[in-house]
Amino acid sequence: MESKATIYDIAKATGFSAVTVHRALSNKGRISPKTKELILKTAKELGYKANPAAQGLHRQQIKLSAILFCPVEEYVDAIIKGIAASGAELEKYNVSVDIHKIPYTASRECLHTACTLIREICEEGCHGIILFLSSMLEETEELVALADELAEKNIPIATVANDIPGIRSVIHVGVDARMAGSMAAELLSFTCTGKDVALLVTSNTSPVNMEYISGFRAFAGEHVFSGIRIYEHYDDREMVIETTKRMLTENPGLSGIYMTTASSALACRCILEMEKKGLTVITTDLLTDTPELLRQKAACAVIFQNPFRQGKNVVRFLYNYITGGSSTGLHLISPEILLSSNVTAYLGEDNRS
Repeated sequence: MESKATIYDIAKATGFSAVTVHRALSNKGRISPKTKELILKTAKELGYKANPAAQGLHRQQIKLSAILFCPVEEYVDAIIKGIAASGAELEKYNVSVDIHKIPYTASRECLHTACTLIREICEEGCHGIILFLSSMLEETEELVALADELAEKNIPIATVANDIPGIRSVIHVGVDARMAGSMAAELLSFTCTGKDVALLVTSNTSPVNMEYISGFRAFAGEHVFSGIRIYEHYDDREMVIETTKRMLTENPGLSGIYMTTASSALACRCILEMEKKGLTVITTDLLTDTPELLRQKAACAVIFQNPFRQGKNVVRFLYNYITGGSSTGLHLISPEILLSSNVTAYLGEDNRS
């Protein structure tokens, strides 16, 4: 489908804020005739067309709801902050974003709670739903059936961070996990070529972890490392510790580790306590402990997935979709490499957006 210009495209082309563009296009608010003329001219050149259905929605409140659960609190909270930031930016367009964070108990229980919440939200009136559900999903039949019902009612679903197999989502925002895996393999190849390495993952059958592993193996091929072992911990705190200890015990000659989840900080602390020396460790995401872990050499580099930006973007893309923009499909953020020398530049939400 041909991409349609949005108010953000017009704002970028003219140098004005999205608020100013909206005022010009809707003929509301104070704006100089010269500015309005330039914006309308640019909108025409870019092929911007107001959607009649979208204009109707602008006369009433657009209600979006986000439902999230994950055992790694710091990671899900970063996504929530991004969602809230976009929600605050869109309030001026009469958009509300309700955030429902489900306390994590077990994946199956949280999934059932999420389905119950979705039904309640839709009964109260909702124009779109954002889902971030833990990758350790079991028995998704209820969610898949519910997503089909929402599709029939023209209530779009957008997923963030973890894609959910089987559901009819119009948008997915996540990290390019295959690229992240390839980057990690290349980083480890600098010091671990010809040696044994291991991957510490949430689950080797979840879609995002399969991409990490695929990207890692694609770069490594058959000759870069002498062996690649994969260990799962399901982001369960006790299992992360037990699996990390078992990985090191079973592989005394291990040279490098790629940790694909936000539980990597816990695994790194475990390695420090075991006083395991000489390992090249690549972790994932910027957490509270990350700068200190890099300073202590417990981790050599971090593959930054910017969960704040993922949360921020998924709201914007879903809003664009509902109001007549394109924004459908897969939207992947390119991961970045953080080192002890540059990690402080990424601290704070303003530097992650």
